[in-house]
Amino acid sequence: MKLILLAVAVLCSPGGLVFAEGPIPPIQSGYGANGAFTVKVDKFPSPLYDNEKVQVFRPVEESEPAPVIFFAPGFNNNDPDEYRSLINHIVSRGYALVYLPFQVISGDITLHEKRYNTIWAGFEEAVKRFGDSFDLTRLGFVGHSYGAAALPAMMQRAVVGKGWGQNGAFVYSMAAWYVFNFNVKEYVNWPQHVKLLVQVYEDDGVCDHRMSKEMFERANLPASEKDFVMLRSERRFNYTLNAEHGTPSSGSDENALDYYGIYRMFDALADYCFNASEAGKRIALGNGSAEQRFMGKWPDGQPVREMLAGDCVPITRSSGSFLFPNFGSTMSFTTVSSASLKPEAVAPDSLVSAWGTNFSVYPMPAEGAPPFALNGTSVRVKDSVCVERPAPLFFVSPTQINYLIPAETAPGAATVSVFNEAGAVSIATVTISKTAPGLFAANSNGQGAAAASVFRIKSNGEQQFEKAVQFDVAQNRYVALPIDVSVNGDHVFLLLFGTGLRYRNSLGAVTATIGGLPVEVLYAGAQGDFIGLDQVNLRLPQTLAGRGEVDVVLMVDGKAANSVKVRFK
Repeated sequence: MKLILLAVAVLCSPGGLVFAEGPIPPIQSGYGANGAFTVKVDKFPSPLYDNEKVQVFRPVEESEPAPVIFFAPGFNNNDPDEYRSLINHIVSRGYALVYLPFQVISGDITLHEKRYNTIWAGFEEAVKRFGDSFDLTRLGFVGHSYGAAALPAMMQRAVVGKGWGQNGAFVYSMAAWYVFNFNVKEYVNWPQHVKLLVQVYEDDGVCDHRMSKEMFERANLPASEKDFVMLRSERRFNYTLNAEHGTPSSGSDENALDYYGIYRMFDALADYCFNASEAGKRIALGNGSAEQRFMGKWPDGQPVREMLAGDCVPITRSSGSFLFPNFGSTMSFTTVSSASLKPEAVAPDSLVSAWGTNFSVYPMPAEGAPPFALNGTSVRVKDSVCVERPAPLFFVSPTQINYLIPAETAPGAATVSVFNEAGAVSIATVTISKTAPGLFAANSNGQGAAAASVFRIKSNGEQQFEKAVQFDVAQNRYVALPIDVSVNGDHVFLLLFGTGLRYRNSLGAVTATIGGLPVEVLYAGAQGDFIGLDQVNLRLPQTLAGRGEVDVVLMVDGKAANSVKVRFK
């Protein structure tokens, strides 16, 4: 595909080197191989763009209505010859394809809205003219660069607005530019039957990979129903597979990137979406499986450099290395242990608090078991191995969310996403550790009087619980009550409450000191009655009598919890 050098046309247009016939042959059968249908094309004037024509490609031998692919090209690529090989491949497999031109210069202050309307008007007119040959219950939306960015809006108009695609639909985005006319609420309400494949190219110098990654991450689909892939460059046998912005080839430069990285992925995705093929799903939405990553072989049998695929494909290049960098459009926040309130690692199955803005319209606590959505707010935690889970919610407000880190969350860096009722998205990272001990304080500030109870077994066998704190009206806070350990024959225990310690290596890995004096740890684990709440039971020796207010220091697996205080009579 020829690189368009005009300054106005550099805006996310396909570009690349023209290669001689490559050493890696086309796929001969299965996904990625050309089909048996020949291609015919019809043209008509674009309803909103007089200078260009909409082109409709259809399989000649197909007598039944064909699933239809709406194709939105890159900027200034209104000639379908720029994607001729891909178009011919798609139609040869029995699909109809509508190719939509749009304005380079819109001549309107709405800019992108006018272009998007032009694309959509072409779709609608094609349906009016050729609808009898289209199976509108099965739709694919394929686009490159500027056109890829328009796909969510086109899908919304067709699937949600028109009710098309009820028997299968997908979005296949290649090297997307900035997305317009598709808001965060629409991402949250992404139709669940519309699958998503987002593709980027390793050496793309035009569109920041983060634009595509943001589309992928925002689309509210289960991880099994969407995927993110990166095609990579390689040079061998004096031949270069150049994974750059113009990777979808025009024809003369077809290579393994097209055969395995684009055609094969398209075929598999369409087969899964239209025919519920599990084989297609393993390749198109394989989440990094070896079968999905395969890119063919060189003449000496050496595998071509695999594509990167899966939910955790890293974006390592700086935004400054792209002609069009991603500026980001999500808010951030901080997640801390609800007990210690320290901005440190948190543990699976622990109670945490998020602090930020625009979480919820008004405060609301959960009633009964914590739900996954509360007052229109939901939280998702994606762990270091890219498994995403919903988080149970205890409380939401405009600036705070109390939630549970899902128990199965793997250690390492995790991404936490918060969605509010309006569809706004906040994203933050948090480190997950097997243990991250925190102790609750009576004043909910991570310090001072411990949120604790005292359990006493008297010499006569009588058992009783005693308060360790009480509210002081004058000070407007909880203060520690003196604990009496001086009575001979009494056994006294301090019951501390915390979170993030239940998965400790062993009870022997838990130590505690009170006022600098080592004390016996009898239990450290789940409290049992409340989700995420842990409990530590300490035996209090008589030697603590008369010590007054002292610090309680807890260590779990070598990690220190926040220090809290108790008082002795």
